Amino acid sequence: MNVVGIVCFLLLGAAGVLCLARAVRPGTLADRAVALDTTVALVVCGLAVAVAVTGDGIFVDLALVAGLLGFLGTTAVARYVGRRGL
Repeated sequence: MNVVGIVCFLLLGAAGVLCLARAVRPGTLADRAVALDTTVALVVCGLAVAVAVTGDGIFVDLALVAGLLGFLGTTAVARYVGRRGL
């Protein structure tokens, strides 16, 4: 399980770097929101891999909180973009 966990963490890390690079590049607010939402989803996936590797249940709680905060943030940005017409 260690090799699979390491490979998963490496792939999630590479995807996270690409998403953060997209969030930093100039673009529309919607593009940045999607990139940051994808980054939050990658964090949740990383926490799920941590649960599988370590067997520690605290990561499940952290994944739920991260997912909830990501959802709330995305919803707030969507409402802002919808009102402003960006």
